[in-house]
Amino acid sequence: MTPPRTRPSPSPAETPATPAAEPAAEPAPIAGRARAIALFAVLVGLLLDLLDIVIVNVALPTIQEDIGATGSNMQWMVGGYALAFATMLVTGGRLGDIYGRKRVFIIGMIGFATASLIAGIADNPEQLILARFFQGGMGALMVPQVLSILQVMYPPSERGRAFAGLSVVFAVGTVAGPIVGALLTAVNVANLTWRTVFLVNIPIAVVCLLITAKLVPESKGKSAQRLDVTGAALVGIGMLLLVFPLITGPEQGWPAWTLVSLAASIVTFAVLVAVQRRRTESPLIPMSLFSHRSFRGGLAVSLLFMSGVMPFFLVNTLYLQFGQGFSVIKAGLIGIMWGFAVPLFTAISARRITPKIGRLGLQLGLTMLIASMVILITVINQVDAANPWALAPGLVLGGAGMGMTFAPLLTYTLNDVPLDSAGAASGVFNTVQQMGAAIGIALSSMVFFIALAVQSSAVGDDLRNTVRDELTARGVPVATAESAADDARSCLTERIKAANPIADLDVCRAVSSQSGANVADRHDELQFTANRTAYQEATVRALVYQIVVFALAIAASFLLPRRVEHRS
Repeated sequence: MTPPRTRPSPSPAETPATPAAEPAAEPAPIAGRARAIALFAVLVGLLLDLLDIVIVNVALPTIQEDIGATGSNMQWMVGGYALAFATMLVTGGRLGDIYGRKRVFIIGMIGFATASLIAGIADNPEQLILARFFQGGMGALMVPQVLSILQVMYPPSERGRAFAGLSVVFAVGTVAGPIVGALLTAVNVANLTWRTVFLVNIPIAVVCLLITAKLVPESKGKSAQRLDVTGAALVGIGMLLLVFPLITGPEQGWPAWTLVSLAASIVTFAVLVAVQRRRTESPLIPMSLFSHRSFRGGLAVSLLFMSGVMPFFLVNTLYLQFGQGFSVIKAGLIGIMWGFAVPLFTAISARRITPKIGRLGLQLGLTMLIASMVILITVINQVDAANPWALAPGLVLGGAGMGMTFAPLLTYTLNDVPLDSAGAASGVFNTVQQMGAAIGIALSSMVFFIALAVQSSAVGDDLRNTVRDELTARGVPVATAESAADDARSCLTERIKAANPIADLDVCRAVSSQSGANVADRHDELQFTANRTAYQEATVRALVYQIVVFALAIAASFLLPRRVEHRS
């Protein structure tokens, strides 16, 4: 038998006085109230980041009026954050493994607070867009560290409750952004209007920083020695090629360059995998992560789950505000019904259901999401004027399904990951979630707006005929009635294109000027009814898309093991 080949021991002269690389020190033990306070601080930091992904949406009309932002500017105020966040996530996770998760979290928090200040005092759209890019990049430094810090502070046998808290934060951050943004903008503290959406981050960040610096233990990855620059560049380029066209494509009608960019992103990620397989020293993404069945399956389910659940909030906002004419506050308060159920059922799932029935609990949550979409479709088809009580069963069931899915998804995906690769795994997990959200929003928006365009044409024809017949019945000359009816149809089409059901357009005013001012109220009523019908049909089509995605997520969930086995 051939003996194992070993390197000879160095002579004393060859032995360096100080070792080149010491193993990372074990984090100081922390437990009890101190650990709970530390967990609270890092989870609040995570919540700030999650809220700011979507919180700005409801403030956009106020921002537009205040600093003169164009439609393109507003798109990049939202998309710039998402682009920087998604591009930097994996690299942010690995930086924590190398330089210390606590240290990188603190750097990210300081940068996030600074970016929030810049955004809150911005005088023009360009400053706000740059601040949002900076904010997204700093958020990408913070978020992967939260999962890693949690795994350091809690042994496997105690992570269930910690993951439950983490799941609640993920869920609340996902659904509460529009509600918090609407309330902050409407309350108008110190006449700051939309600026409070950003400035409120600063005092909260200061408190989180003080607690983190004092209580959170530092930790590093023992095998992570330096940043894989090639891998980081490939991840950044791949995410840029993927996310950029998904942000700009729907507005521009999917020109050829967007499709080329999406294809190039696939090639870039394939090159990344090949490079990472060959790299043996401190890879950006340890390929050994994918040897864990729970990690692979969890990523697949996460991608599909986020592709379905994130577009729902956009579609619901479009339906309530543009289709039903609800105010921002009213639409936000209706969303509380979904948001209330999420943390409740996240906790129930983590503590009671997943430990007993394992994977089946996650599948039950996805099934509840499908059932909620079916209920909402039924309500939309049967009730023209939506009201909170009619929507409540579908919204509460959807929030419950989301909570039921979140907790086991986190537990399954990260449970088997070695602590040494926690940062990289967290970065990959969050990146996949962001990819799912971006892809889902793009595809769902495409389905919604294609359906809306088709419906606006059909509903516009019905509106034209109704206006013509009513004007003719009132004794308006046929030629005038025909012209007014054509303008009524154009008014509907242009308002739908502008995403403003009450836009004061010349073509809308022309209907009254041609047929007499006494028809103005009736014309507004017919316009509202036609607009509502178009949005109802488009919403139904988008919800069908989400049913399909959730069904695919159920299929992917069979890649997961039946139960999680805690490993020391």
